[in-house]
Amino acid sequence: MKKLAIIGPAFPYRGGIASFSERLALEFQSRDWEVQIFTFTLQYPSIFFPGKNQLRSGSAPDNLKISRTINSINPFSWRSTGAKINDWSPDLVIAQFWHPYLGPALGSVIKSVRAKTISIMHNVYPHERSTGDRYLSERFVTCSDLFIALSQKTQTDLEELTSKENILLLPHPVYDNYGEITDRKIALDYLNLDSDFQYILFFGLVRAYKGLDLLINAFSKFSSTNDKVKLLVAGEFYDDEKKYTDLIEGHSLQDKVIVHNKYIADEDVKYYFSACDLVAQTYKSATQSGISQIAIHFEKPILLTNVGGLKEIIEHGKHGYISDPDIESIHSVLKEHFSSPNIDHFQTEIKTLKQKYSWQRFTEKIIGFSQKGILNVSED
Repeated sequence: MKKLAIIGPAFPYRGGIASFSERLALEFQSRDWEVQIFTFTLQYPSIFFPGKNQLRSGSAPDNLKISRTINSINPFSWRSTGAKINDWSPDLVIAQFWHPYLGPALGSVIKSVRAKTISIMHNVYPHERSTGDRYLSERFVTCSDLFIALSQKTQTDLEELTSKENILLLPHPVYDNYGEITDRKIALDYLNLDSDFQYILFFGLVRAYKGLDLLINAFSKFSSTNDKVKLLVAGEFYDDEKKYTDLIEGHSLQDKVIVHNKYIADEDVKYYFSACDLVAQTYKSATQSGISQIAIHFEKPILLTNVGGLKEIIEHGKHGYISDPDIESIHSVLKEHFSSPNIDHFQTEIKTLKQKYSWQRFTEKIIGFSQKGILNVSED
C-alpha cells in the first residue's frame, strides 16, 4: 500500500481548504492509499485572524488520520513535523498553499521531507496584497518539486516564479462532501424562508474583494421591477458589516435582503444551495473559488464576474452567466435570468461539469503528474 502525506488545514480547522484536504484524503484512500494529514496546532495567531473562530465544532472524522503538529510561528515544530513525515516514509507529499504568511512554515516542512512533493496552489498571492507577499511566495516555491495550479490566473502567477514544466493546470474539483440536493421546500422550511419567493444566494465569508456591494446595488435596481425575488447573504463578515447594512437601508431593501451573518456549518450548506435559484459571485478580483464548485455539485446556475480565474469553469448561457464586475452588467444578468421562461437547461448542462471536475479525475491526474507528466486521464 502506498502512502500519502497531506500538509495543510484539516479538522478541527474550518473552511474550504480544510474541506479540500479531507476530501482529497478520502479520494486517495478509496484508491487504497494510506493517508495521513499533518495539520496545525496554531494556524493564525488570533491578532491576524479577522473572523470569530478558526475552529469548527463536533468530533474529528473517524475515517481520517489527522496529526496536529505544525505551529505556524514555531520553527521547531516545522523541523519536528518534517522528521515525523520522514519517519512515516510516504511515497508522495502534497502541500496546500493559499497564503504567503504560511509560506515559511509549509516551505520548511516540505523542504525537509525526502519524498517527492507536489504543492496545490489555491493562490500564489492573497486577494488583499501586502508588503512581503511576493518574497514569501517566491521563497516557498523554491521548496517544492511540482505544482498544481487551480486556475489559469494562478498558473500565470506561478510561471513568474518557477519553470512551466513543473506546473500542471488542474481546476478545482467539485465539493461533493456537503450532502446531496435537498427538496426545495424542505430547504426553505429549514431556513425559515418564504416559498412564495425566489432567491439569489451570496455565500461564504464576506470580504471587500467579493463585491457584495456591487450585488446589493444591482439587486436594488432589479427589485424595483421584480418583487418576487429576494437576496440571501449567508456567511461571516470579515469586512465591516455596517457598510453593507447601510447600503441595504439606503436602498430600502430591509424586507428583500436576508442576512445570515455567521459561519455556515458544513451540515447546513446543502439547505442554502438547495433553496436558492441563482448563486451570485460578483467578485472584484479572484483566482478561483470553491463556492462555484459547491454550486455545481448542487446543480445551480452561477453568476460569475469576468475577473481572475472565475470565468474559466463555466460557459455563459450554458452553466450560468459571466458579467462584468459592475452594477449595470450584474443587473442585466439578474433581469435575464429571472425573466426567462425556461432555465431547466442549466441543470442538464451543469450535470456534465460534475463529471469533468470530479475528485476521481483530479486524483488520477495528481498521481500521473507525480510521475512527471504521465497523465492517466484525457485533457478534456
